[in-house]
Amino acid sequence: MKQLFIALGSAALLSACGGGGSLGGATTTPTPTTAPTAAPTPAPVAPTAQVWNAKLPAAGSSICYDFDLSQQADCASANWDLKLASASRGVSLWSNGGESGAGKGGVFGSPFDYTWEALKKWKNGAIDPVSGAVIPETLYLKDTANSVFTGTNGIQSSAFEYGVGGDNDHKLYPNFRVFLISTDNTAVSNTGTATAPVYALQMTGYYGGASGTVSANPSFRWVDRSVAGAPVRTATVDASKAWVYYNLNTAQAVAANDTWHIAFNRYNVKLNSGTSGAGKVGGFTAKTPAGFYGTDGKAIASKFTENNILASTLPDLTATDLATPGSASAWKKDSITSKLNPAAQGTYPAKLDYGWYNYYSTAEGTIVAHSQVANPNRGTLLRSAEGNSFARLRLKEIGYATPGDIRSQQTWQFEIEVLPNSK
Repeated sequence: MKQLFIALGSAALLSACGGGGSLGGATTTPTPTTAPTAAPTPAPVAPTAQVWNAKLPAAGSSICYDFDLSQQADCASANWDLKLASASRGVSLWSNGGESGAGKGGVFGSPFDYTWEALKKWKNGAIDPVSGAVIPETLYLKDTANSVFTGTNGIQSSAFEYGVGGDNDHKLYPNFRVFLISTDNTAVSNTGTATAPVYALQMTGYYGGASGTVSANPSFRWVDRSVAGAPVRTATVDASKAWVYYNLNTAQAVAANDTWHIAFNRYNVKLNSGTSGAGKVGGFTAKTPAGFYGTDGKAIASKFTENNILASTLPDLTATDLATPGSASAWKKDSITSKLNPAAQGTYPAKLDYGWYNYYSTAEGTIVAHSQVANPNRGTLLRSAEGNSFARLRLKEIGYATPGDIRSQQTWQFEIEVLPNSK
């Protein structure tokens, strides 16, 4: 990306020489001079708004955009930054990172997290304009597997919390939830059988290495519930560079094409099912240990940082009365999720708020039934596929080729502003 700030060379300071000698018997008096006022530093050049008029493709098709080049891109290429996918009953947005692409793209905040007015205050994609804090790269979330380990917090994790100690705390903390991992998601059981066991598992940490402080080294412990009195096993994997696939039966990391049950990539976790694999693994949240969250759902920092937390949460893992899925469909199988696709808010048939837009199932004023209306006051920050530039993004308008006819061609108008000095 081109640097959008104008750099000025430093102005030379001029000084006068004072004369103390004589010429022809005359005394030379120095002429006083005044140093010139330094030229003011110009304000940063404001980013130029791009507009992507994305014509909604047929169901099952996608179109992509490259904001560095300010043009629509081939989704089969490596350099697209934003993808719009169309289905028979909706639209989804994706970044070029994680499960959705091979790039370094990521998303900071969903449209429910930021107003466009707030995003206009961002001078670059790396520093929070309110707190002045540097945003860690890992908080630009890649599109990832949507499994039982996926949550609704800022890092999209149901197993970890970020920065429970406040603004200056940038660590991840496990909440020691007990997850049931079934190797047969068609069976209703919380113990399984010798040939299709159910494991109880807790994430127990995120840091490892020789110093115990290296990030992206998730640790976990588990027990085979199909075997009475089975021992608790523990492991730590280096998931800093790629997905690590793990077999809970053999307690070994394996190849992706081997028999695996659970996989780790940094703090992201997926299971061998659905979009993540051909297996029949399923997940179920069986228990959240007491004291980790208040009645408002917020993390209680003192609990997350207890010294004896490993010992105090172990009985939850080995408990015999863990919850059982009510039906086979309660086992969660993997899909793909992105911060660009937050869950809708509202209750059908009332208006549903999808963050980027509202959906109206019934007519309301001049709005035709089943219309989608943009929320231009919402937005998010997006990292490019190359990972070296950032942009703020909003959906400005949804237009219909024939106003009032929801079956006519839709055009989704996105406003995109590449942030200056973003690397």
